[in-house]
Amino acid sequence: MSISKIKSKKYGTVYQVDIRYKDHLGMSERHIKSGFIKMMEAKKYEKEFLDKIELDKLKANNCLKTFNDVFKEYMELEGKNKYANATKNYYLTNYEMYVKEKIGKSKISSLKYANLQKYFNEMANKQNIPTLKNIKKLFSVTFKYALRLGYVKENPVPYIQLPKDTRERVIVKTISDDDLKKVMNEIQKVGITNPYHNKQDAQFTSTAYAMALFIGRYTGLRVSEVLALKKDDFDLENNRLTVQRRIEYAGLKKSEMYLTNKLKSKNSKSTIEISEMLSNQMRKWFEVNPYDYVICNGRGELIFPETLNKRIRDISNSLGVQFHFHMLRHTYATELMMAGMNPAVVKDLLRHSEVNTTWSIYTHPCNEDQREALDELYMKMK
Repeated sequence: MSISKIKSKKYGTVYQVDIRYKDHLGMSERHIKSGFIKMMEAKKYEKEFLDKIELDKLKANNCLKTFNDVFKEYMELEGKNKYANATKNYYLTNYEMYVKEKIGKSKISSLKYANLQKYFNEMANKQNIPTLKNIKKLFSVTFKYALRLGYVKENPVPYIQLPKDTRERVIVKTISDDDLKKVMNEIQKVGITNPYHNKQDAQFTSTAYAMALFIGRYTGLRVSEVLALKKDDFDLENNRLTVQRRIEYAGLKKSEMYLTNKLKSKNSKSTIEISEMLSNQMRKWFEVNPYDYVICNGRGELIFPETLNKRIRDISNSLGVQFHFHMLRHTYATELMMAGMNPAVVKDLLRHSEVNTTWSIYTHPCNEDQREALDELYMKMK
């Protein structure tokens, strides 16, 4: 037994802990500590010391793990439930292409700031800024995980410097109401061939497509969110809409898609205000739509987002209009910002996590808009 009673001049007798053990290198060691008045105190100390030895061994073993080992462990343990399929695919693609066969084989405990900065300096000669930022995000989540589990003592990722982004800021693309009307008119036409049992089902589905575009135009919702809406999500009396689910379809077949309440961010799930115009349109649509889903096919079934996206692409190409569903979100946001709405309000309507996201994306009008603003300003001053 490692605990024994010994004589003490001051207390008469005390308890001594004498532990013989092997460290993480397999070397025999001995640790002695005395002066415990009660046996319970000695036992508590013994347990804490032995636990610390085991933890040190665990940390030492984990130090042998490569970055690849830790990244895979993170994605299986935390990433599996934390991320949507699209985000997981985003991390895995960058990992496979730029990390796995290169710096990923290094022991994570050996990767310090200098190693990583050198790696990114070399990558900067081959990859563009957005790709470098994506890779840095991958390193960031992995090192944060490693730090939580004691695999590393510090996280060097925040110190990594990327080259300055000298690209011109990309102006978000919008669609005019005239062009959108053309697309909506065309999308409601039933073709000669269709996957539905009868023309009535096909017509209902085509009208539902148009309604999906209308909702996207006047709410800024993403296609996966629009196609997951239920009638109960709308409060038409108070002109409100609650966004609480979406269709998960990234990398999946039509038969594999499913509904999830895991949205893009915590702010994505919220109740937003909608216009009276949209509420009125929804009332009319609900009168002819007998199903629980707001947007569905002629049999009340969910619509696969890629099916709608393909229909939009085909129609847009035939009309010579540049358009995809996400442009409706850009159009809605840009219209609000150009109307002088407070960016904080636009942030809430778009359900962005940070107002800076809204500000950086939607406050860069084109040259024509800038000229019109200047002309209006100086005409008033004459």
